[in-house]
Parts: sequence; structure tokens; C-alpha cells
Amino acid sequence: MATDPLSLALALWPQARDTGRIDDPAQLDVLLDAIGRPGAPWYDCGLRHTFACFTPDAEAVCALPTGERAANDGDARFLAHLLMTRVLLATGLGVDERVARAVAEAHALSWVTAGGAPYHQSPLVLATSLWLVALDADGESDHPLPIDWSPDCYREHDWWDPEERLYSHYDVRERALDWAVYASYDAKRHAGVSLYTIAEPLLRLEADGRARLAVSQLGSGHDISDRPPATAILERNRIALQLREFHARTNGAGPGQEG
Repeated sequence: MATDPLSLALALWPQARDTGRIDDPAQLDVLLDAIGRPGAPWYDCGLRHTFACFTPDAEAVCALPTGERAANDGDARFLAHLLMTRVLLATGLGVDERVARAVAEAHALSWVTAGGAPYHQSPLVLATSLWLVALDADGESDHPLPIDWSPDCYREHDWWDPEERLYSHYDVRERALDWAVYASYDAKRHAGVSLYTIAEPLLRLEADGRARLAVSQLGSGHDISDRPPATAILERNRIALQLREFHARTNGAGPGQEG
């Protein structure tokens, strides 16, 4: 089994995703130990609740099981943070303050920027962060997110309104679902991101009409022509089977094919 945090998170994810547990919970301590260390995204400007998966001087590289790769160092570090956080949420560690704050900082850097869309993260990051929304047991709650606004990061950019500091789990859910619908209507709006990457977390939210609409729209399109490796094609096919089941339940069209 992998010992570096990101490789371990990716290895643990299938069982965490499918069962909500892992065979050896002690392995999650490796992930928890990576929080707030140098090399974590936005560490240099004061954030202390993001996960460090790369050393500060390394050129960070991060890829999803579906084959997409982060476009640059900053995206790779943030994407790795999301991949770590979703494993911890899926296995029930969201009750821990460290994980709750890791989720809150992820949302602060993406969904809760002033005025909502357009957001300041890449479609790949936004699509992956849908998992944090899908796995949030308090997704419909108006309880405020525990965002610490004191770090310099939040003053060095004009992404945030200093008069707007209270955001709830529900606020994030609403913005994320609205973006998913927006992105689903045109492949250019999620350039470089497989439709299967966006669709899978939305299937966890299908009680919401916007999630169903976005999944239907994605399933009626064609996937990106990025020549993924065989392992990524198999991962996309795993999700395609779920989409077929969804469309069978809702009497919709089948999912698009690789283009």
C-alpha cells in the first residue's frame, strides 16, 4: 500500500466511495498528518487547514483516476487537497474539526467567492469539489461553515467581499448545483474535464432536480477526446454504467460515448 498521502488517498478511495469505510482506519492518520504543512495550497499566505501532498519546492503533478491532469502547480496542489478531503468525508471523519475546516477552506477558495459565478478555479477543480458537496451530511443545513477569514490570503485577492463572511452548507450546495447545470449544457464550459467526472458526484445528489438535469444533459453529450490510457477508460466506463442505470430509472437517453 502507498505511504505518501496522495497515493494513499487514491488507493483508499474506491473502498471509501463504495462502502463508506476502509479496512484499516489507521491509514487515515497518514492523511490527517498532512494537514497544515508547508507545501499545502495557500500555505504561504496563512492557510493552515489544507493538505500538503507535495514539498514546497516540487513541481506538483496530480491526475484523476478518470485521466484528467491538473494544468499547473497551483491547480495540482488544490486538486490533491480535494482528493484527500473527500476520502476523509466518505469514511465519516467529517465530524472532526480538522476535516470540517479542510472542507470549509476548500469551499472558501472556490464556491463562496463574492457574487458567486464566475468562480476563480478551473473546471477540473470545481468538478472534483462536487464530491465535497455530495458527501456533506449537512448539505441542506443553514449552519455556517467554519471558515477562518483571518489569514492574509483573503485580503491579498479581491475574490471575497469583506462584508460577506457568513456562508452555510446550503449556500455552497446551491452554488455548486447551479454551476453543474451551467457546465452541463456546453462541453466548452468544462473544457478538459470528462463528463463522467462531473456526473458521478451528482448521482449522489439526484434528489435535487438540478442534479438530475445536469446528469441528463451530460449523458446526452459526448466525452472529451483526450486519448486517455486504458485505466482511465475503464474508470469512465464504471461511471458510464451508473449513468445507464440512472437513465433507465428516469427514462432518459443513454450516456454519450467517447469522442
